[in-house]
Amino acid sequence: MPIRFVLILLLALPGIVLADAGSGEFMGYQLGAKYQRSPATREKATTTGNLIITAERPVKPEDVAEVTLLVTPATLTIGSITASQWFATEDEARNFGRHYFELILAKYPAWPYGWEVTDSQLNVVEVSFRDGSYNLQLRLAKDSRDGKAMWRFSMTLGWLPDSAPERAWRESSATEQVSELKGLRRQLLEKSDVRGL
Repeated sequence: MPIRFVLILLLALPGIVLADAGSGEFMGYQLGAKYQRSPATREKATTTGNLIITAERPVKPEDVAEVTLLVTPATLTIGSITASQWFATEDEARNFGRHYFELILAKYPAWPYGWEVTDSQLNVVEVSFRDGSYNLQLRLAKDSRDGKAMWRFSMTLGWLPDSAPERAWRESSATEQVSELKGLRRQLLEKSDVRGL
């Protein structure tokens, strides 16, 4: 009887139970998939010309405040998925981070972890779990939210730097940026008075 219940639960909740960072899926989104923009989509440009989109329909734990996606500028192809929460104090953020470190360790016990980054006081502020070409990075940083200085804990799923999928995404992004720039320049010329130039 209990086995049947578990099987029914697995079949009834495939998006939640079977979601797996090992296949590039995180917080209800898939690396390499194209995001579908809506009239309510909130986005901002990065300094590198890509976009950061606030996910409109994430599948996330209730204690995660926001999910954002790094996407290419034209096709909105997802290059990384970040889940974040903000805290008033570093201790609160570290405790939250420890909880998620243990949770990720329990869910992905075969994923090697480490690649730690420390701050000037030798406190760990970043750690990565890696499997195949995927990198799940947990990070703690000073940030601001709603005009207040806060501490941000984030979890980001992306590809390993210089892996084949990461290079392909970066190349697509560069191609899209060049195309967008050419289009903007063409519009500028069409709308401007260029006599004598």
